[in-house]
Amino acid sequence: MDEIKKDLLRLGVATLYEAAGRRGLMAGAELLVGVPFAGQAHTAEIPAGDNLGLHNGLRAPERTGDIYCVASAGKGRYGVIGELLVEQLRAGAWQAIVLDDAIRDIDLLEAPPSVAARGICSRGTVKRRAGRVNVDISLGGILVRPGDWVVGDRDGVVVIPEGRVLNVLAAAETRLAKETRIAELVRTGATVLAANLTATEELAASS
Repeated sequence: MDEIKKDLLRLGVATLYEAAGRRGLMAGAELLVGVPFAGQAHTAEIPAGDNLGLHNGLRAPERTGDIYCVASAGKGRYGVIGELLVEQLRAGAWQAIVLDDAIRDIDLLEAPPSVAARGICSRGTVKRRAGRVNVDISLGGILVRPGDWVVGDRDGVVVIPEGRVLNVLAAAETRLAKETRIAELVRTGATVLAANLTATEELAASS
């Protein structure tokens, strides 16, 4: 698992997204606090303006990963987490939290954990409805299942189904090798289009 995490971090969101067939990129999720992250998803789903389900997910007896993925119907209209919840996540050794909503107390937030969200909003939440924990969720328009791989960096957040991660990694390594060759050719004076054609032909000849 640690090697998979290292490889996902090294390859990055943009390359993994392309290698996955341009699938899995969350809409609206930005890395707002902390460093790039990669790990498996633990999920929760909450209604708009109510973060009780998020708290319940932190108490769930079965933890399926160290990336806490929270689907919120608020879609950026509520500051679902702030300084205190980030402190609790840190104490629980969570690597990151990914939210389909906003955060607040931004000047007080420090990693770990890294925080990816739709933005910043001071509007707070109530704690009335339990939400759902450890279920399949739609986060940023992408299906996230407990245990799926989630990678975040400055290019966004991408989700890779648990059963596809090794195939996506292999495709991403091939893509990285091609892009490295394109960069070499561009440095010698070739245009990007011409270098891409050459690299593609070389890759086909070697396979």
